[in-house]
Amino acid sequence: MPLLRGVIKQEDPEELALYLSAPSSANRFAAGLVAQGNGQVLGVAAGAGISLALPGLQVSEEEITRRIALLDVIAVHEDHRRRGIGALLRDAVLGHFREVGHRLVMAKLAAGRRDLVPIYSAWGWNVGHPHAGVGVALGPDPVVLAEEPATRVAWTAIDPQVHQDLTLVPGTPVVAGVFD
Repeated sequence: MPLLRGVIKQEDPEELALYLSAPSSANRFAAGLVAQGNGQVLGVAAGAGISLALPGLQVSEEEITRRIALLDVIAVHEDHRRRGIGALLRDAVLGHFREVGHRLVMAKLAAGRRDLVPIYSAWGWNVGHPHAGVGVALGPDPVVLAEEPATRVAWTAIDPQVHQDLTLVPGTPVVAGVFD
């Protein structure tokens, strides 16, 4: 089954040309894949480097975007589930993120989507509690990443130097090694 890489067509070609000609943290590290079979879309996966700018943070926004990716969506048509398509998409997008230098991949799971927890857990991802976020050592200061308070964060290290370290913030799981 081929995985197709592509660009979502925008209505204004000039806008698209400007977007692609001026790489930024918003588009430089993005990936989108489509699984296709017999001319039909079977599944999709997409994600990009996260965008994070905090006052006083010693690490640049572009460096954060380059090192931490967000898996925005992975979906398989219901008629084609449990056939390995989701795993194929997941592995391909994680491979892309690894190739471009990401070290950690996060996914934000809506608090009401308890059905996703066993899936991400079976993949070997760490899944936090609702409202917990994920702590990441960005330079000398730990930061908790979670935009919406109702989300549950799942994450996986795609670099062997990234690991969970309970000593950075006592009692709070923090991912370390991301910015070594």
